[in-house]
Amino acid sequence: MMSTLITTVFTFATATMGFLGTHTWSAAKVLAVLLALINIKTLPLMWHFRFYRSLYAHFLLRRKDLPKPTHLFSPVTTLSRSSTYECDLNGHKSNSTYFSDLDIARTHLVCHLTKHSFALRKQRGDPLMYVALAGVTALFRREIKPFARYMISTRVLAWDQKWFYVVSHFVSVDKGRDGKRALYASALSKYVFKSKRITVPPEIVLRESGLLPPRPEGATPLESGSSSGVDTPAVGLPETRMGEEKLEAAVERIAHVDRVKEDAERELVEQDAYWTWDRIESERKRGLDLAQHMVGLDGLADEFREGDEEGLETVGPFFAGW
Repeated sequence: MMSTLITTVFTFATATMGFLGTHTWSAAKVLAVLLALINIKTLPLMWHFRFYRSLYAHFLLRRKDLPKPTHLFSPVTTLSRSSTYECDLNGHKSNSTYFSDLDIARTHLVCHLTKHSFALRKQRGDPLMYVALAGVTALFRREIKPFARYMISTRVLAWDQKWFYVVSHFVSVDKGRDGKRALYASALSKYVFKSKRITVPPEIVLRESGLLPPRPEGATPLESGSSSGVDTPAVGLPETRMGEEKLEAAVERIAHVDRVKEDAERELVEQDAYWTWDRIESERKRGLDLAQHMVGLDGLADEFREGDEEGLETVGPFFAGW
């Protein structure tokens, strides 16, 4: 009798533990899938997927959707949501995660504005041009809470002979009672266009993309733009203005041969366009005045200290993980 009772209890306990173990494992799998879904934008390789999806969308799917002159200073918007993995111990989106969102937002803007220039250069057989990020400055104004949706508005701020400046704003999707969006953060980025080791002035890229009217005779030359690190010739072979002018003139002649009919049609439209040369220059210089504050940060490179200088000592290093 006792042995039968013990056997029954043991059998029931074994079955119960098996049932709980099976369902506990199922619940763990469901929880793991749920966590993956709500943090999908931060999964391994997801940044690469979002980045290359942007390239695919503009250079293939929307390659015929060319930018208009009115798009030059117009904002390009992208939507995103703050995942739990992006949140820090304070319960809001970590400052470090803003930069991965900026990568995607800027990619949409630059690809949309310059895809025609890339296409022309491919047709001419020019060396591959690429766009390199040279710096980012960010200001954080208001927190973004977990799972909150937000919008990133990105547009061209200014350019000089070398640098191409882009400004981005993280704002709320919905407007408040005052009709304005909440501003979470602002960022200023600077790019440089490169063809092999030659710097391509942004003005040439924008003109090839049909975003700029012809430069008037006697127009003021562009600002040279400061350089962080090793000086790079703006365009051309040797580091002389003569070489830059020769190559720039050659590029302009080739582009003109390839786009005679298209340029003529654009000039007819631009006669009555809002964005005349004077207005573009006025807006560019206004933005450049603001961008110069970022250029002044190039001097930060000289502020590095080893810790063995007079009056200093090295503290650390501390373990920061892999």
